[in-house]
Amino acid sequence: MSKRRPLTGGHVLAALLGFFALILIANASFLYFAVKTYPGEKEKKSYRQGLLFNDILEARAAQDALGWRAAIDSVVRDGDAVTLVVSFRDASGSTLDGLDLAGTLARPASDVGAQDVAFAPAGAGRYWAVVAAEAGAWDLTVTARSSADERFQFTNRVMLP
Repeated sequence: MSKRRPLTGGHVLAALLGFFALILIANASFLYFAVKTYPGEKEKKSYRQGLLFNDILEARAAQDALGWRAAIDSVVRDGDAVTLVVSFRDASGSTLDGLDLAGTLARPASDVGAQDVAFAPAGAGRYWAVVAAEAGAWDLTVTARSSADERFQFTNRVMLP
């Protein structure tokens, strides 16, 4: 038969310290993996962008004053390629031709697979681009510039087939 040792204050202290050490190790590992997999910022240099926020508000006000409207007209998949068609209209509803368009296509929650999109005019205020992208949700950001240096930017969520 084994002899039982009495429970002492040192045993209780060791059990409590061990328990809290285990909790701290678990929390530290959760924190490490959370920060490693998602750093918490989508925009690079977010602090700098915050300082320039008034410039962004002025650009949005100028864009609103233009009265332009943009829309994604069609999204068609042909094999691995997806054809995107966007259209632009001015405040009176007339089509806007002769714009210089630049775009990006990115996943909503990560930068994996992000790509630049080059648009070509298709007439009647429409512009088309072909991209190679997987099916699913994407954010399409298009920046249009007129010959008079008027700028318009829009971002739309698009579901690629």
